[in-house]
Amino acid sequence: MNNSILLIILAISAGAMIPFQSAMNADLGKSLQSPYFSALSVFIIAAIGLTIFILITKQTLPGVQHFTSAPKWSYLGGILGGTYILLIVLLAPKLGIGNVTVLVLLGQILAAMVIDQFGLLGATIHLLNWQRLLGVVLLVSGVYLIKKF
Repeated sequence: MNNSILLIILAISAGAMIPFQSAMNADLGKSLQSPYFSALSVFIIAAIGLTIFILITKQTLPGVQHFTSAPKWSYLGGILGGTYILLIVLLAPKLGIGNVTVLVLLGQILAAMVIDQFGLLGATIHLLNWQRLLGVVLLVSGVYLIKKF
């Protein structure tokens, strides 16, 4: 299989996991009666799962210099991840999984366009053009239609 096709399939699979994760996290939040403990549980389980994977695959531990040389802001991704999970647990029961998913997608696209436009956080610059802008307009229109119906 072509490596590009495999990567595309993996990316689509990652996207397909989001609505399932949203439903699971929201249900856990209901069961625990706390969105905060739901989000914390998700991260604890993820840490355990990743630790097991790292041990099984015998990954090499990065040196201290690797951790200290990373931009300090790059560690804020953990806070963003935690905030994302918490918001999903809070919003999914109120808005529905489908609505939350399309709104999250819209937020991702808009943020990605800003990051691409200005090369933020070390990203390669991809300037906004009429085709990309049309894509955003179509996406927003799609979000509106999905939310309305």
